[in-house]
Amino acid sequence: MLSTGFTGTLTDIHRESLQERERRTLSHFLTHGNWDASYLKRVVQRVAFQQTEACARRECSPMFVILDDTLCEKTKPSSQATHTIQGASFQHSHLKRRHVYGHAVVQTLLLSGDQVFPFATARYDPQGESKIELAGDMIQAVPMSSCRTYVLLDSWYPSAFVLQTCAERGFHVISGLKTNRIFYPQGIRQSLQSLASYISKSDTDLVTIGSSAYRVYRYEGKLNLVENSVLLLCWTEGENFGPKQMKAFLSTDVSLSNEEILSCYSKLWAIETYFRTAKVQLAMDRYQVR
Repeated sequence: MLSTGFTGTLTDIHRESLQERERRTLSHFLTHGNWDASYLKRVVQRVAFQQTEACARRECSPMFVILDDTLCEKTKPSSQATHTIQGASFQHSHLKRRHVYGHAVVQTLLLSGDQVFPFATARYDPQGESKIELAGDMIQAVPMSSCRTYVLLDSWYPSAFVLQTCAERGFHVISGLKTNRIFYPQGIRQSLQSLASYISKSDTDLVTIGSSAYRVYRYEGKLNLVENSVLLLCWTEGENFGPKQMKAFLSTDVSLSNEEILSCYSKLWAIETYFRTAKVQLAMDRYQVR
């Protein structure tokens, strides 16, 4: 598919299936055939988990469950359209910083070492479960393992429901946090951005991740969602040191060092490269039928 080019059309799917039957039989099967999508999903999930766990055991490394969502943008239908794409609606695009028309897709990957496997995909339906509920369902679908398992999330997902679901599965969470997030150090209610305004550069440690250096302030204690966790407030070394330039991260594993937490969180980038590859080379956002 990568070498010949793939546009997501039925003609391409027929070519890659290596079937001698006429192409219209494939269209008939997809339209009228009786096939079990849940069975295919279970096969994908079983193989992905077995391969990831085997790599983790072989390299004595943790397993990572990476979760994020992306937008598959579609053309807004005209008022005269009789058949529109089902489930499409206006969604906020972080990339374009505005609402666009299309499907929101929630995706989970499994990662260990240098191996990354797609585990689960779900289209977000505004009339159905929320993205937070979809995330919880996907996390619950990941089998428990004796290997250390970390769930990596961006700042949109670490809700009480998701954190509780991860705790019940025995998974730790490493995530980004919005800077307006409220917590209660010594019982005092304040936002992370408010706390950052009282921190000076001398209160921070210099941490190097790859070729980048950061100033990091570490807070460890009880949050309103977690009994004991680590908060990291970070600034890029050399840039302005102020509340607006601060990035915040959460780790429910307090045994990790600052370097380990940030290094683990950087693995979240794998899902961004996955989305780009799937859209550019595998027509993930150019589908017209399921």
